[in-house]
Amino acid sequence: MKRMSFLIALLIISGQIFAQQEVSRVGTSAAQFLKLGVGARACALGETMVATAGDVTNLYWNPAGIASISKNSFTVSRNELYTGLAYNFAGFVLPIDNSSTVGAQILYLDSGEMEVTTIAQPEGTGEMFSWQSFCFGVSYSRFVTDRLQLGGTVKYVREGSFSLKAHTLAIDVGSLLETGILGFRLGMAISNVGGEMRFSNPPAQFPSDFYGNEDLLVTKAKLNTQSFPLPLTFRLGAATELIGKDGQLANSEMHRMTFQVEACDPNDAFLSSNFGIEYEWHQLLSLRAGYRGLAIESDPIREYRTSSYAFGLGLNYDVKLFAIQFDYAFADYRTLGAAHHFTLGVGF
Repeated sequence: MKRMSFLIALLIISGQIFAQQEVSRVGTSAAQFLKLGVGARACALGETMVATAGDVTNLYWNPAGIASISKNSFTVSRNELYTGLAYNFAGFVLPIDNSSTVGAQILYLDSGEMEVTTIAQPEGTGEMFSWQSFCFGVSYSRFVTDRLQLGGTVKYVREGSFSLKAHTLAIDVGSLLETGILGFRLGMAISNVGGEMRFSNPPAQFPSDFYGNEDLLVTKAKLNTQSFPLPLTFRLGAATELIGKDGQLANSEMHRMTFQVEACDPNDAFLSSNFGIEYEWHQLLSLRAGYRGLAIESDPIREYRTSSYAFGLGLNYDVKLFAIQFDYAFADYRTLGAAHHFTLGVGF
């Protein structure tokens, strides 16, 4: 327990060092959907997945973690978010040999239909539009030693609406260390290192009078915005078994309880920490709870924070040659409302 307390203190102190910034970075990057997170298990654990291995959603959280997957695995996840947003993830992992693994993932966000409004018709024109965001990534991970895993992802990111689009390439890199001391794992990941996104469209017809006077001329125009960086995010976390084969509190083959903590530092938001705890019975039933977004860096506009609790459960069942996993999570986002997360995984 002393080691765990020391590790938590180290993460918080590190966060305080990173937090010595006077200029707010909030709202300064594009592709915000890349920060929403994937997987019901991750959501229920307060998004503390950087030090967790053997889950297909590691493709998103920390690509190093997929090296622990020993069989072909496919996972789909759907997040029913606030204000009608639907966020979807699909990932596939293929072990190459005993030490190397490759994987692929797709992220897709759809805003749902919204009504077009103009200055002349603020109540709506009768036309509808939606905003789509898309990411496709390919990952590789391997055991460098019997305890250290390294991984990386190359991905293509695109988002926009109508003919207005922006796209770029990015990479993720991560590491995962099994310390061998009381079940401690240490994880680190840097996500969305890449180019900037600039929205543009091919030349199109626009009315010369934006106030809706149809008698005026129609002209061709091309829209280009300024460039915006991706939401570069650094995660540092740890996980330890409280109960299990190497449990700090008790040793057990039937029960396992893991505590996880993580510091998250995006380039466009305040530094925060996440906590999660997972109980597993007979590798069949899992119960989870977590808290996401606990402030480390001071936020002068606290009423707009979405940090809050989450909880969920998971079921695992082996059917001959197949292993099936279902996870559910409920998350509270305070002023934005609640969200439901569903994940289905198959190993074969």
